[in-house]
Amino acid sequence: MARGDGLLWKLAESDEVEIETRRDARSAVHRTIIWIVPTKHGIYVRSVKGKRGRWYQEAVANPRVVIHVGRRKAEAQVEEERNAGIIREVSAAYREKYSERWSDETDSMLRRSVLSTTLRLNEA
Repeated sequence: MARGDGLLWKLAESDEVEIETRRDARSAVHRTIIWIVPTKHGIYVRSVKGKRGRWYQEAVANPRVVIHVGRRKAEAQVEEERNAGIIREVSAAYREKYSERWSDETDSMLRRSVLSTTLRLNEA
């Protein structure tokens, strides 16, 4: 996939974004700050808390999410990433984007226990 020109791609350049999730259409909206990385395959997020992360659980249950940066927002749909090669590329993107400023926090995003929470964001 080639790098896109849409708003989601622009928001993915930010260091931190807010992801808005909800378990289902009747549930309250939940927002939390996460890291986001663009790669040649798409835009990805991952839960530092692994599968225990609330936003991750809600996104898997209801794949429609909203990414916020300031007043800008982009609707997206999450898709679980299963390709080991792409997951390695996402890890490399996290390392490249964040490790210089936040070394310890970046290491947390690269733990084996969080790799399975890698989600691709597709513009809705």
